[in-house]
Amino acid sequence: MQADTLSFEQLCELFNYTPKNRPLSSREAAEILHFQPNTLEQKRLAGTGPRYFQPEGCRRVYYSERDVLYWLASGARTSTSQRPDHVALTRAPWLSADSQTA
Repeated sequence: MQADTLSFEQLCELFNYTPKNRPLSSREAAEILHFQPNTLEQKRLAGTGPRYFQPEGCRRVYYSERDVLYWLASGARTSTSQRPDHVALTRAPWLSADSQTA
């Protein structure tokens, strides 16, 4: 399975997730990933977690449901000897390369 070939609907079906159709708080994103909120914060600080949004002048952080599910699916393996695709962990295939570097 290639995570970058799955649609949002397929990601929802894969993880038995019912979309909320709105941005997710850090707590909600952590809940989907079965992380403690501070684990998600640590991944955000290290740059290894899903893409997030922080509006200017706001301390709150939000996540796209699609980004959270895609990040989760990007970790799919069939063997413990498989190496993670680090590009897949930080890139969203539905966005152009220009919009991901901004």
